[in-house]
Amino acid sequence: MTRGFALPLILLGWLLPALAVCSPDAPPPVPVAPHLPASPLPPCPASPNCVHETRLFDAPPDTLFQQARAALQSLGALQVEADARRLDAVFKVFFFKDDVALAVAPHDGSAVLHIRSASRVGHQDFGVNRRRVARFFEALAQRLG
Repeated sequence: MTRGFALPLILLGWLLPALAVCSPDAPPPVPVAPHLPASPLPPCPASPNCVHETRLFDAPPDTLFQQARAALQSLGALQVEADARRLDAVFKVFFFKDDVALAVAPHDGSAVLHIRSASRVGHQDFGVNRRRVARFFEALAQRLG
């Protein structure tokens, strides 16, 4: 009788790690960019409900800041607050609220953008913050041309 369960259990033991690697909620490898300045935004906790990225743009800092603000608003932020070169936005997913923080800094004639998107509560966000950051960068790319 245990013989009939052996093959499914072996397959399940082989398949589960493969599914974990391919999970949409698994964070992708962080690109190494030692030449970019450190982010002024808080780091993400060990939970998968937070995304933190830094990217270099070939645009003046003021232009990047204004276009980033417009891109955040186009994604449906409930509120966007600006302070110098930092934006803080709140997004609502069902009855949960997520916080997005964004900072722009000049760097060698260009600008660096730091973004952090995190759920306020819970451990798992089912990839919501990662997709939001991806949509933000798509909207920003369209605005920057």
